[in-house]
Amino acid sequence: MNHTTPSFLLKSIAAGVLAASALGAQAQCTTWISPANTTGWTDFTTEFGGAPCDDGTGCPFNEITAFEVFADEAYAMNDVQQGGTYTFSACNGVGGTAWDLEFTIIAPSGAVDASGLDEGSICELTWTASEAGNYVIVVSEAGACGTSTNGAVDNGFPAITCVSGAACPAPQPGCTDWLAPSPTTGYSDFNTTFGGAPCDDGSGCPFNEIQDFEVFADEAYAMDNVAAGGTYTFSACNGVGGTAWNLYFTVIAPSGTVDAFGLNEGSTCELTWTASEAGTYIIAVSEEGACGTSTNDATDNGFPAITCESSAATLCGAAAIGENVNMIELNVHPNPTTGLFTMELPQGASSNAVVEVLDLGGRVVFNTNSANNRTLRLDLTGQANGTYFVRVTAGDQVFRSKVLLMGR
Repeated sequence: MNHTTPSFLLKSIAAGVLAASALGAQAQCTTWISPANTTGWTDFTTEFGGAPCDDGTGCPFNEITAFEVFADEAYAMNDVQQGGTYTFSACNGVGGTAWDLEFTIIAPSGAVDASGLDEGSICELTWTASEAGNYVIVVSEAGACGTSTNGAVDNGFPAITCVSGAACPAPQPGCTDWLAPSPTTGYSDFNTTFGGAPCDDGSGCPFNEIQDFEVFADEAYAMDNVAAGGTYTFSACNGVGGTAWNLYFTVIAPSGTVDAFGLNEGSTCELTWTASEAGTYIIAVSEEGACGTSTNDATDNGFPAITCESSAATLCGAAAIGENVNMIELNVHPNPTTGLFTMELPQGASSNAVVEVLDLGGRVVFNTNSANNRTLRLDLTGQANGTYFVRVTAGDQVFRSKVLLMGR
């Protein structure tokens, strides 16, 4: 079978879990082999975007005809709706006649929603989802849970449809269809190069531009550490700079909500928005009027770049803390560091100060008390490479300084 190994790991299946079953508990099978004993083939997600939904014209019948099911394998499927009723089947192709089929439907928590087959059927199982999210559907041979000799014998095309309770979400504005690097993910260069969204370290917001390549149409960029309430500008103004074809950006929040789309008024290459949520955003790059269907998906059109507006929301490491920051530079050395570094308390600070090291999102990764010492030895060994902030709280004063970790 020509499957692509998925990158995610399903939560471990809880032993002895009790759940409703189409044919009773004896039909449950939570043991399988392919693609691994904890993961499922991702074809329903990559080909159809996950579970089917009713767009008002009825539920689609999403069938994979490139291969047929084997025993002792599993399929992963995103976007199952809690309360939605679905039918998984393998009725076409060989169609359940090569060996006796049994299916087991496993919810994101590991609970079994249903197992066996529908009454009177040899190839399908219907269930109502007890949870929302990523489901796994296990395909077994009846009476041979994880031990079938039919692990390479075709038995019908895998297919899924919905029955009721799975209405499609209202269409989002902008363009939420793209191709690269996949229809659901974005390139991670802003994360790997800059550690995610930019923030103000007290000297202003940086302009983080990737100059190794220029944007194509029908692609997307993922960006971690966006701060709720922060204002950002995504652009592709340099390089070719928006003149090869007409740019159109769509900014998608972690929940899937579109925060902004199009371009700033009067601009050919940038879009500014205020984040409605915190977390990982997707920025889709499209050609105007050709959402996901552009012929310019290999035509350069400016370096991708991001910057922010200086505000409390985009202040590095302090967005969620609400502190009154005194940006007197602490004496930190060596900086950059491979892990160990020395910090000297500023003159005028009380001798019994609280010392914390925060990551860009404001999470405290290290803390100590100065205990009347003016010079402290701090250690970030084991933390991810990137920018951190040392925060010293001394009485009613707060001092902060930036340190760059570049581990071996």
